[in-house]
Amino acid sequence: MQKKNKVMLAAAMGMLAIVVASTAVRCSVARTAAEDAEREQAREAPAEQPAEPGGSEAPSGEEGREGAADLEAHILAALRGNVWQAPGDPQKTVAFRAGSFVEADGSSAALAAFDVVGAGEADGQRYLDVEIVRDGSPAALATTIILEGYDGALQVASDGFAVEKRYVQGKTAGEPVAVTGALGPYEGLIDGKTEGLASTISAWCAAHAPSATRADFDGEVYLDVGAGRVSATFHLDDAARTIVTAVYEGGAFSVQG
Repeated sequence: MQKKNKVMLAAAMGMLAIVVASTAVRCSVARTAAEDAEREQAREAPAEQPAEPGGSEAPSGEEGREGAADLEAHILAALRGNVWQAPGDPQKTVAFRAGSFVEADGSSAALAAFDVVGAGEADGQRYLDVEIVRDGSPAALATTIILEGYDGALQVASDGFAVEKRYVQGKTAGEPVAVTGALGPYEGLIDGKTEGLASTISAWCAAHAPSATRADFDGEVYLDVGAGRVSATFHLDDAARTIVTAVYEGGAFSVQG
């Protein structure tokens, strides 16, 4: 009887082991199937694009290229559409053409070709990354041309320039500076010579404030009766808002600033 009980106990334990083993196999198979399904879903789900700061989506590569191309075109148009001269020395100039620029100092000129490799803007500046090849030199110089300021007071600068490193927006040769403001009694004190006043101020600006296009009369006039001298002050519209004094004496004008 005891022997029979031992046999029955052993059989029961064997059946228990089979049940436990089969349960473990089923759990393992279930976990493996679930993991496979998760991996498949991860592969099929589209990758999310990183968002720009502030929640906006990052521009596509094509949009970024179009924006850079538009910026490059605007900078080149500004460079080619203006006269540039050194501050205080209008004989030193740089003139931009398609794919090149010419620097002159009044006695000689130097030609340089350039290729644009990139364009951008930051901190109120627009810039072109370029490679410059000077006339007679086979080596290319990597540098940046920076455009800053606003229309009427623009400046262009680059370490790649040979004559001057910075130029200001100038005017076509001979273009006068407009004298504005109600001259009133002042016009009588200068014998009505408003054209002479404008031409004298223009000549001074060409040498000292080439980006100025307007001289605003501020209404202040000083008389030196003993010397027969009339002085009046004007504010220029250049970036520095330069103040000049026009002196009329002996029938002629001079400008101090």
